[in-house]
Amino acid sequence: MDDSNIKVETDLTPDRKKQIEAAPPKNRRFRRLPSPVSLLVRILMIAFDAFLGGVAMLYVIRWRYDFLNKPIPTEIDWQASVVMMFSVVIIWAVMRQDRAIWRFTSLKDFQRLIIGVVFACAVVPLVLFFFIDRGEHFPRSAPFTGGLFFFGMLLLTRLLAMIVQNGDIRALFRRQSQYANDAILIGPSSKLYNYLRDVSRRDHVGAVNPVGLIETSGVNVGRSIRSIPVLGGIEDLTQIYNRLAARRDKPVQLISIDPHLSRPDTDILVKSAAELGAPLARLQSDGVNTGLTTFEAADLIGRDVKALDLSPVRRLIKNRRVLVTGAGGSIGSEIATQLAALNPASLALYDCSEYNLYQLEKRLLPLRPLSRDPDWTTYIGDVCDAGRLDEVFGWERPEIVIHAAALKHVPLGESNPIETLRTNVFGTKKVIETCIQHGTENFILISTDKAVNPINIMGASKRIVEMLMVAMASKEPKLNSSAVRFGNVLASTGSVVPLFEDQIAAGGPVTVTHKEVCRYFMTTSEAAALVLQAAALEDPGQRKKSGPQADIYVLEMGDPVNISQLAKQLIRLRGKVPGKDIEIQYTGLRPGEKLSELLTGSTENLEATTVDGIQRFTGEVADVEDIMVQIDKLLRAIDKRDRIGVVRVLKTLLPEFEPNGALVAKSQPSI
Repeated sequence: MDDSNIKVETDLTPDRKKQIEAAPPKNRRFRRLPSPVSLLVRILMIAFDAFLGGVAMLYVIRWRYDFLNKPIPTEIDWQASVVMMFSVVIIWAVMRQDRAIWRFTSLKDFQRLIIGVVFACAVVPLVLFFFIDRGEHFPRSAPFTGGLFFFGMLLLTRLLAMIVQNGDIRALFRRQSQYANDAILIGPSSKLYNYLRDVSRRDHVGAVNPVGLIETSGVNVGRSIRSIPVLGGIEDLTQIYNRLAARRDKPVQLISIDPHLSRPDTDILVKSAAELGAPLARLQSDGVNTGLTTFEAADLIGRDVKALDLSPVRRLIKNRRVLVTGAGGSIGSEIATQLAALNPASLALYDCSEYNLYQLEKRLLPLRPLSRDPDWTTYIGDVCDAGRLDEVFGWERPEIVIHAAALKHVPLGESNPIETLRTNVFGTKKVIETCIQHGTENFILISTDKAVNPINIMGASKRIVEMLMVAMASKEPKLNSSAVRFGNVLASTGSVVPLFEDQIAAGGPVTVTHKEVCRYFMTTSEAAALVLQAAALEDPGQRKKSGPQADIYVLEMGDPVNISQLAKQLIRLRGKVPGKDIEIQYTGLRPGEKLSELLTGSTENLEATTVDGIQRFTGEVADVEDIMVQIDKLLRAIDKRDRIGVVRVLKTLLPEFEPNGALVAKSQPSI
């Protein structure tokens, strides 16, 4: 199947859709027309420069006659001024001086202005000589002094625009390297200018020679930034690239100057680069010195990076004893890494996997201050092992516990329901009980969006532990309890991204469960940072609770990502075309999976917090004692491996949950 017939699934704005629909076909050479507003601005710019030229010529002639103490004959000053204005209009239009954006002026733009001024000043005496009294009273010095005065005013207006807009006029020179690759730069006008300015200041290693600009807003199409032409918007990329690449022996590189390009623009850019076979890169972060990097899966989810205030988290963690369960997992290891940088008094890392703890220690080793022992200790242990938990808590006496340990893989949870329930429910209960026994102050549970209207064992187990946390918090007010609920962590263990990348590396096919399946995604570092922010909100200095209660925090996950589209974009990132180079197979939803996830239930009313990206609701249970009784029944059934009993209790705790998978299949009596 030809990928050119596959529709790009992007969330484009209506205006952008209209722009794309109006774009010319690929096989047609085109020149995109400027918008009416842009055209008006360019006309006004020419008119303003023509006015300056007329003023310059008018006053140098008057000053000349004033200096000679003679009257001005035959209104030669006004005649020369009008001729100068018309000359500027014509010459500016021919030289396309209106394309330059004043606040993005470069030395080359000033060179073009000098040429334009010379031509305009040369035309004036010629017109006067042939058409107006042979220029009899026109001072011979006027073209020279008028040209200098005119250029001085042009120079002043451009410099003022640069100072007001950018606060910087130091980088007027742009040098090209004969060893650098030609490139098309893509981004908003301000970032394009900043990059070109910074490159011009130094011989930057790995710099490129920009041959054209793609402005994502499409406002300045047809103009230039630091003498580099703005050739079109991002939807015009294919046509622009083909036109420029045809003149060169080597491929032209595509570089996104905006490290946080929107998802729709990223989709178009990645798709176009794959079809064209063009090298694609982006800045690692704002600033030329950050270097270039390839696009990765995290760039495809289109999340805006939030600037978080670390001071509340630092106040919560600094000089306090912290313990993390499941510290070797994807989210647990990132939380541990961020905690290690916040100067805790001690950091205990608890996990059942020896290999994961070994990898975590290697990751943390560079963070250790020189000539000091590590501020962390690793412990191998199961959260279901009450004796081991009591031993470690006795040694560490943690004030803050972050409980990330869980079995989270949905299909494996359906195949191994008893083990999933035992680890997630029984293990959480033992951790909370150990926290209470040893006087822990803060307990933070890592939950999931699959706990909302659960249809799988993993989601059901997480909803039950949320209820367990709320119930135990109401009985033990000294323990400050909260849960943090979020969606999938990008590139975590067991997620689709590593699976897709392995399948692409093997040549395909890439397997997707359903064309319409969507999931919320968040990068590991952002998820860990927001978990710590939510933990800081539970600090007594941040919020006063009305009584014994547990809060459930919901992280803002942005827009859900279509998994089929994500698979196609990952294929394109590797320079392949979906459906042509790599086949996509749709296998159908697996047991326990649904098309989309929710972050909150219909009865859960969210309220804003002081942290952007985190919302909260207060968890409640109708009957605390009954919840605890039912959970005890569930744990007894788990201990006996009584699947029928497990199903019965699950239906009592979660009436909306319909057990399936191995829990139901293997609980039926054999015939």
